[in-house]
Amino acid sequence: MSNPGEFLQACADGKVWLFCAACDQVKSFNEVEHIDCIENPLCWDAEPWWHDIRVFNCPDCKTRQQSKLELQPG
Repeated sequence: MSNPGEFLQACADGKVWLFCAACDQVKSFNEVEHIDCIENPLCWDAEPWWHDIRVFNCPDCKTRQQSKLELQPG
């Protein structure tokens, strides 16, 4: 995935996931309440969005979590 358009399409297709440590489960990027994005200042490659940490509220356990983005294989 080499451009932001592909990243946005993967999000729209439901292929991007976050991990909730409290539930011990993955959560769809589209189903959580996004609070913040913490940039990784050490990342300068072509896909910086994969190295950010997302802060989100889990809709199931109602906790605030932090997770890297993960792409569903296939």
